[in-house]
Parts: sequence; C-alpha cells; structure tokens
Amino acid sequence: MQIWAFHGMRRSGNHVVLNWTGLTNAAFFMNDILLREQVPALLGDPFATKAFWHWFPRICARRQMRRMLRETGWKLLARGLCVSLEDWPIDRPIFTPWPRRCQHILLLRDPLNMFASRIRMSGGMHVVYGGERADAYFQNSIALWKMHAREFLGETNRLPDHVGVYYDRWVVDPTYRAEIAASLRLAPDEGALNRVAVEGGGSSFEGMAPLGEGAIERRLSRHDQLEGDEKRLFARIPADSELMQLRERVLERVHASARSRQIA
Repeated sequence: MQIWAFHGMRRSGNHVVLNWTGLTNAAFFMNDILLREQVPALLGDPFATKAFWHWFPRICARRQMRRMLRETGWKLLARGLCVSLEDWPIDRPIFTPWPRRCQHILLLRDPLNMFASRIRMSGGMHVVYGGERADAYFQNSIALWKMHAREFLGETNRLPDHVGVYYDRWVVDPTYRAEIAASLRLAPDEGALNRVAVEGGGSSFEGMAPLGEGAIERRLSRHDQLEGDEKRLFARIPADSELMQLRERVLERVHASARSRQIA
C-alpha cells in the first residue's frame, strides 16, 4: 500500500496544501493522527514508539473508523493512505519502522507568519494546548520549527527522501507548485487555493470568512497584523538569533532554487 505522511506545524497552511494535493479525496485520509499523544510529545514527555502495522489495524477496529471504512474508506484505501501529523518532533521516532512505501512530505512556513497565527488563534495556541505549561509549549514550538528547518535544508535526514514544501512560496508560485506535484506524482487541485479549509476553524485571523481580495498578501504579512500583548509575545520570535539565521538560510535556499529554474 502506498502511504503519504504529511508533517507540518499547526498554522502552517496544512489543510489547504493537503487539499491541493488531492490526497484528501484520492486516498483514505486520516487527519492529525496520534492527537492524544501530540501535546505531551511536544512538551517532551515520554512517548512509546509504535509499530505502524500494529497501530493501523487497531485504529481501523474503532467504531467511527469502521463506519468511515464502510461508507467510502475501503475503496479509497485501495488507492493508498494519507496521514497527517501536526506539531510532532521529528527527532523522536513515531513509528518504527515506517512502511516501506511511504512518501514523507514536510511543510514549512515562514516563522514570523506561522507564530503570529499561533499567537492570534483564539486563546493563543500556546495556552490552548500548553495550559499550565504554556511557556514550555511556546519554547518547544520554536525548537520544533528549527528542527523542521534543518530537515528542510538537508542538514538532517529524519524523513528520508521527503518532499519539502515552503508554504510562503507555494502560495504565490504556480511553477513551484507544479514542481511539487511532479515530485509527488499527483494531479493537484489548484482550486483549493481559493477555498478556506474548514479543518482547524479556518484562519486564526479571519475564521471561515471568504478569502476576498488581497488574501495572499494578508497570509504573508500576519506578523504585521498583531496587536498589544500579541506583539509583546511575538517579540520572542525575531529576538531568537538562531531561528532568524535558519530563516535566512531557508529563504536563501528557496530563492536560489527559483533563480536556477529561471536560468534553466
């Protein structure tokens, strides 16, 4: 069975990119798996590694999953399985081993916009998920972005042969999207860019409101839309020199690949 494993941090445009790939309709899609273990794992609590082919049948035996499989799932599962993991530290094994036919996809968003969205989210994501450990959750989220950035840059190899997607370029560059689709051997749904994904309640800033004029510009300038205490919390992001250096290297990589494509 072909499996696609989608790795991204919350508020990185996960669902619009997933919907664009077409995998949410072309394969059996399981959203935000291991949700119960996700927050403790990000906070650094112990996590028991799972065997994928032991975990998956047990999940399929649950009542809700049995209903989904009866309705449409078995037909879709014959085409493949797509799973998404949000906010998972990729330096800690999740499944050992992953199935042999597994294509990893790593989504990275500019940290200024992503953390602005996490801060603006109703109640603040660090508070909603971190609770009494909100500060640790926020700091570990910053560390996780760095981890994803190093993997995106090829400095680590925790997601072998992954296809990297830089959201801030993906949303504006149709040629870049075509390159990603070709790498994944998928027929994308370009119309997904103009639809607000219902998962996760839509945008932290605009909810389920229609995108309207200037939507892309707003998505790429979320950090300029913060106010008051939000700005004070956000100040920790640009003040992190390691994060900002990684951000610059990611941008250099993205821009360099765009230039080389134009020259070719």
